[in-house]
Amino acid sequence: MKTLFITIFALVTISNSLLQDKTTIQATFDGFESDAYYFIDDTDTIYTFDNISKEASKKFDLTDESNIGESFEITFTTETISDDMENEIEVLTIVDLKKI
Repeated sequence: MKTLFITIFALVTISNSLLQDKTTIQATFDGFESDAYYFIDDTDTIYTFDNISKEASKKFDLTDESNIGESFEITFTTETISDDMENEIEVLTIVDLKKI
């Protein structure tokens, strides 16, 4: 029974991560502050990314100021969570980065 529960839990977790839509944009790195990564695109839309995958962080160290002003192709996922006050918040996570 314990094995069945673990298997079901693993399948639900995997399927949930596979269902997350990925979005790709092109934007310029604007800096890292307060544990968030900031990018701005050509239409002056500011993107705030709360997380970065291990794979993407190995490609570029966005905590290093030398990347400010560099243009990237950013692939990210969006997850909607509820905070303590039951407000819905979108959390953006960078899953891939390519310098353009």
